Amino acid sequence: MDIRITHNGPILDIQLTRPEAKNSLNQSMYHTLADTITQANRSAETRAIVLRGLPEIFCGGNDMQDFVAISQGMADFHGERFMKSLVECETPIVASVSGPAIGIGTTMLQFVDVVYCSPSAVFKTPFVQLGLCPEMASSTEFSKLVGPRKAKEMLLLGTAMTAEEALTVGFVNQVSNTPDDTAQQCAKQIAQLPPKAMRISKRMLGQQDKARLLRTIEDENVELIKRIRSEEAKEAVSAFLEKRPAQFS
Repeated sequence: MDIRITHNGPILDIQLTRPEAKNSLNQSMYHTLADTITQANRSAETRAIVLRGLPEIFCGGNDMQDFVAISQGMADFHGERFMKSLVECETPIVASVSGPAIGIGTTMLQFVDVVYCSPSAVFKTPFVQLGLCPEMASSTEFSKLVGPRKAKEMLLLGTAMTAEEALTVGFVNQVSNTPDDTAQQCAKQIAQLPPKAMRISKRMLGQQDKARLLRTIEDENVELIKRIRSEEAKEAVSAFLEKRPAQFS
């Protein structure tokens, strides 16, 4: 089971559990995540969502084997659906991050509401190194959270951001030695508050530009698919899988 889904009364707990692949997301996982978040958003019984990984890693980014398959013609059936489900979700989402959050493991956090992380958390977006480009609306939204200079450093150079840096720039709410427990306590607090007022308030807090965000995701993904199928990306991914330096002409 790559994703463990647990209903704890009004709280939906989603845990990435694919340690053999460092919690990287494949098409099947995107499908499950998109469906689960969409259904939770439609459910009056679900008042809060907790999204977490494993103690040693939150998310290793997109599955490299999927990149290989997409470069050979496979469609990205569910990745975009997952991205849009987060943008459209009016149910509050609390994330717990331990260890690395790579690629979409970092950019998905733009669209959760509260983020707790462990001191071991590290956030990295190595898109250019893989011959790719920003996704998940990070080309327009990431700088709003971490500042334009830090955003360029991460999105262009792939520089990692530590837990303390993430706290300093406001990307996370708190660094905790027990982020899973802290996230659960936050979710319980949310679940005890008036649910309609909570959803309306979340909608008002930045969701007015939802249509623009969805278009940005679509536009980025058109370019991303082109990049995945480019010779640069094929070489970068092959070099990563073969554990050798990439050679770019």
